[in-house]
Amino acid sequence: MLKHWRRWIFSQKTLSFWLISSLAAASLFLFITRDDSTNDELAENLPKVEEERIRYGNDPVPFKEIWGYMLRGEEKSFKGTEPVTDIFYFSCDVNSKGRININIKPPKLPKLDGKRRKVHIVISELENYSLMQRVLRSDSSLRDYLIDDILEVAEKFDGVQIDFESVPFGSAADFHKFLSIIKLGLDNGKILSVALPPRRRSVPGDPYDYKKISEIADRVYVMAYDQHWSISNPGPVASLSWCRDIVRYAAKTIPESKLVMGIPLYGRAWYDRNSSCAIMAKHVPILLNRKTAISQWTFEYGLKISFSDSRDIIFYDDIQALREKFFLYKRYVDSIGFWRLGMEERALWNEISLNKNF
Repeated sequence: MLKHWRRWIFSQKTLSFWLISSLAAASLFLFITRDDSTNDELAENLPKVEEERIRYGNDPVPFKEIWGYMLRGEEKSFKGTEPVTDIFYFSCDVNSKGRININIKPPKLPKLDGKRRKVHIVISELENYSLMQRVLRSDSSLRDYLIDDILEVAEKFDGVQIDFESVPFGSAADFHKFLSIIKLGLDNGKILSVALPPRRRSVPGDPYDYKKISEIADRVYVMAYDQHWSISNPGPVASLSWCRDIVRYAAKTIPESKLVMGIPLYGRAWYDRNSSCAIMAKHVPILLNRKTAISQWTFEYGLKISFSDSRDIIFYDDIQALREKFFLYKRYVDSIGFWRLGMEERALWNEISLNKNF
């Protein structure tokens, strides 16, 4: 572990900051990721994955790395037969004081083909922009303590992932410096990964700049989901053409050896178009069994369920829709990840495999 990183960091110039609200951030997300295409344009511009579909037929689609996110407390949902190389243990939030629980221990997992799976600790902060601004400031003691905490807990894991989803634009430079210090302080062999929101184009001053962060981190996980989310209009969590745009941009800015494309194992249900909730595989048969259910399936949206007696509407990627994403991502990368373990239909694991050199 790096012992004297504070001396190094205090020699850097102090930067100026400003705070953006979560509403402004949501508006920016819409601008960066929105799709203004008409339905006809979408149909014409669907990703071309016929080659992969022909190549693999009904066989599992192979990848070099397959990541799975595991919530603390849901360890039993992991059966051990899944072809998952890396477990990302989502168990360590940054609290209101800018600290984390350093007593978290890796879950005990069965081996995969006789080899130990890598386990990474995920350090997360998802919505507190004010806290992130204060914690990331180069002249803040909060950052000093947080870095110490992260480096200490990382000693028990194969790697550490930073999942800070509320970094203000004014803190971009501080965030990148923070990541650099973490990388410098990790013991040799420890993997630094960063989870980043989906982007379809570059944005000046973006704290989640793909190129800059890929120059620091060992792996970059692109969260290619939440195209439509809890407070948006109804729509797919990750439509196929939207995912194509995300992976195209990511592949242009992040080295293939570092890029991991994230895939959602959840869908979303809207009730009267005003409120929504996430759904998982076990909920889908119940919804389809409603007498008034009307189901549609397309390559673009996956499974869509509506009802003749209400305005409820559900979007969900079944196994066939997920397989189309495997075909798409295989054209660009050799690593994928899933949010999250325990949400899936068990038959999913028959559709992917690991490269023979695992």
